[in-house]
Amino acid sequence: MGFDRRKFTLGASALGLGAMTGARFAHAAPTMKASASAGQPDVLILGAGISGLHSAHLLEEMGMKVTILEARERVGGRILTLMDQPGYPEMGFNSMAAGYGRGIDAAQRAGVELQEVGARYRIGPPSQVYIGNTAMTREEWARFPGNPFPEQYKSVMPGELVGMLVAQNGRLEDWTLWSDPANAALDVSLHEFLKAQGLSDAAIHLANDLAPYYGVNAYGTSSLMMEFNDGFIKTMMAAGMESLAVKGGNQKLPIALAEQIKGDILLGREVLGIVQEDAGTTVFCADGSRFTAPKVICSLPLSALRNVKIDPALNGVQAEAVAQLGYQPISMAFITAESPFWEEDGLAPGMWTDGLLGNVMPQRYGEDPNEITGFIVQARGNLALYWDRMDPEAVKQMIVKRIEELRPAAKGKVKAHTYFSWAKERFNGGDVSYLAPGQSTWVNDMAQPAGNMHFCGEHLATSARGLEGAMESAERAVLEVLGV
Repeated sequence: MGFDRRKFTLGASALGLGAMTGARFAHAAPTMKASASAGQPDVLILGAGISGLHSAHLLEEMGMKVTILEARERVGGRILTLMDQPGYPEMGFNSMAAGYGRGIDAAQRAGVELQEVGARYRIGPPSQVYIGNTAMTREEWARFPGNPFPEQYKSVMPGELVGMLVAQNGRLEDWTLWSDPANAALDVSLHEFLKAQGLSDAAIHLANDLAPYYGVNAYGTSSLMMEFNDGFIKTMMAAGMESLAVKGGNQKLPIALAEQIKGDILLGREVLGIVQEDAGTTVFCADGSRFTAPKVICSLPLSALRNVKIDPALNGVQAEAVAQLGYQPISMAFITAESPFWEEDGLAPGMWTDGLLGNVMPQRYGEDPNEITGFIVQARGNLALYWDRMDPEAVKQMIVKRIEELRPAAKGKVKAHTYFSWAKERFNGGDVSYLAPGQSTWVNDMAQPAGNMHFCGEHLATSARGLEGAMESAERAVLEVLGV
């Protein structure tokens, strides 16, 4: 039987939550509602990212009145598009797989156009690996004397090896049981897992710690979370190999979804305190405003929630998670080239480096997919934190200088535009969440209601990641509010 996106999606019809399958289409100007309506809402929603917006939509479909409080001056959370740069480069959420049933339904409902971008990733020669000042193709890397990988993996590029080993050596018969306490004994560090696959410390450093998918190094990353991510990816791939992005920039999706919300979306409302009393739950904001409702759905990342005073206080694993849950350090710069220097030097435009430059990824998001509209230069983990200790202009200058050193043909042709750090982003403190070894069971307790407070967000999803996980968790929170 083929993969059925509707069955994988927690469908609205099955839950009795109204139409979620794109029956409504809207094309609206990106203007947020700015003043509170008369009367108290049924539910206050904290955060106007995808999980908060999805919660609001589902509650309104059930006839409930909502108000959304958002600390930023924009909606979208970790969806952030550079709308003023060529190709509309993405600083956050990049694309959704063909199996993102919730995400695809949301795009249809919002009336934004999705385009297939996966094939664009595969245009042109693959990125080369740069060790020091030496550029190597896959074949050259396999013969390189400094290659620390076991013999059977010599031809695997550094950025590929960890994902390949997790995919080939999963220990769970059913990946959806990754957070089940029965499997907690398997939740060793990624470092221990990789050592069991025959990797040396030098190989782990190169394959993971220089540019970790999650965390800052393999010692601090849960191996079961890596298996969860792998299982989710495989499930998505079963629906097709397409990668879908919003034409004209992913930022259009939350803007269009926000325009469909009937209740107020109040921007610039940083939450400082939450007090639960018999008369209702009151949320206090930094600008002096306060809002009260019988129920609250909190979609804030735990890295932001740890700066909020909650009374009565959270306790147990929930309090521990708020204090400790990790968020991925990722910093990026967008650069352009006034002429195709890669054609002059004959090398691949993409670069995976073991130094200060991180990963240089060509962007092909113009009308002509063969055109490189710019490059995202990305640092992850400790390299991102190192970049963040520098002045943003100094980072951009360093990036340009290092590209020119490695690619003399680029000299005078490269310009750095925007620098963005998720770790320094005030209301996120990092990009996606990640768990440390031994924390795989946390997600079950993290998501529990605390009085009349309910929680959602990508960090609380158990069967999906990214945008799909954010929407999954919103559906659970809404069911709790409704008492289902």
